[in-house]
Amino acid sequence: MIKTRAIIAAVIAITACAWAQAQEYPVDKASGLIMAPGWEIVNYQCNACHTSLLIPQNPGDKEVWQATIQWMIDTQGLWDLSDTWEPVLSYLSTYYDEKEMDMSKFRRQPLSSEQQPALPESK
Repeated sequence: MIKTRAIIAAVIAITACAWAQAQEYPVDKASGLIMAPGWEIVNYQCNACHTSLLIPQNPGDKEVWQATIQWMIDTQGLWDLSDTWEPVLSYLSTYYDEKEMDMSKFRRQPLSSEQQPALPESK
C-alpha cells in the first residue's frame, strides 16, 4: 500500500512538473506551438511540409521524434536537419513528449497496431 502511494505520488509530481513547465510559456496562436526556446526553428521547418498542429497529436520521446523525422527524410523528401537536429529534438522531446492520454478529449483509446489495417505495400 505504501509502495503504491509512493508510485502514485511520483507520477503526480512528474506530471505536475511537466505541466508547469509547459505552462511557463505561451502558445503561439498561429502555429499552436508552445513558445519555448527552439519553437521558431520547429515552426519553420515543420510548417514547410505540414501544419504544426500535427505535432501535439504525435508525441514521443527523443528517440521517437528522431525516428519520425528520419522517416520524413528517407521517404517524404524532408531535407537533412544538419546542425538543427539537436535543438529540434530537444524542443520536441521536452514539450511534446509522450504523456498519459487525456480521455476527456477522446472517445476511446487508440487501436493497437495489431487491430489496425495493414498498410499498403509500396511498389
